[in-house]
Amino acid sequence: MKSIKKVVITLATISLGALYTPAKAQVQVGSSTASPGAGKISKEAMAKLKQSTTYFILQERDYQQQQAFQDAIAKVWTVTPFKIIRKEEMRNMDVRKSSFFFFGGFVTVRRSQSTTTYHTHLSYDLFMLEANKKGNLEQQLFGKFMLHLDSDSYRQTMRFATNNKSFSQKITPYMYQEAQMQNWTPLMVSGYLKVINDGLQQEILHSSFEEHINKGALKQLQSETLYIPNYVNTKFNMFTMDEKDTDDDTEDLKSAYPYPAKYVTTDELSTLAAQHPEGIWYLSYVKSSTDKYVGIFNSKTGEMIMSFYVPMSYNFKMKDLKRVASKVKSS
Repeated sequence: MKSIKKVVITLATISLGALYTPAKAQVQVGSSTASPGAGKISKEAMAKLKQSTTYFILQERDYQQQQAFQDAIAKVWTVTPFKIIRKEEMRNMDVRKSSFFFFGGFVTVRRSQSTTTYHTHLSYDLFMLEANKKGNLEQQLFGKFMLHLDSDSYRQTMRFATNNKSFSQKITPYMYQEAQMQNWTPLMVSGYLKVINDGLQQEILHSSFEEHINKGALKQLQSETLYIPNYVNTKFNMFTMDEKDTDDDTEDLKSAYPYPAKYVTTDELSTLAAQHPEGIWYLSYVKSSTDKYVGIFNSKTGEMIMSFYVPMSYNFKMKDLKRVASKVKSS
């Protein structure tokens, strides 16, 4: 099934960041593939979605821990009945009564007078299938969250970004079988799905293109620990597309964020969440090609209490933590 789109942006200057700010969100509730807003959802489409069963298709390796994903989804997903299935089972579903979470995304093509650059943005998409006037099935998008690929996976997706005929056929299977994603764990998936579920339940569109702040919840971080997955310290080189791991600098962390905080691996983060059923606070960082997203979530409820977007940024920086700290201080 083709789910990767190509978006062409024609520019008159090399100054890309000044002229084009893509509205892709760490978590989105809306129908937009790549536009300045979340994208409208008609009342008819929303009603049809809520009458559907939602089928989640995971990476092949995830079925070894299917119960963990089952529990993570069940904790937050209430807008429709759901079931985890394998990709090949999709063809057996009644598309009139089915919605799907499926790996997708799009490629942006930026053209100036002298250069053309391609950028892949991968996501986990919620959609239904509708027949167009020619009888062909098309996707109706309802929501998505962006994925943070490691450098090898990003490089692999970029290999096919320039070929409009084959990149979807190549990238989609790769996402299921081989891609490594830093923000793809049952815990983190649960947080992203909570945002989508609540937006659909309340029929409120959502985009992290604009800063989101819950001051009441952020105030708790003045005394409670913020757990930061240590992949934020992996630095990406925009020219070579290589990555380099740097040390977790506790002194720099304390200087930027003068509240309780600790670097942990994603496995340690999941263990801590399991050991603290009352909930812990954790940071989610997503690099999607040239874009950066930062969010803070609660492990018990899945609630997102802060999120912001930074265009044309390739790495997590201490000033991102300073931005979080300033909001914690003023809450």
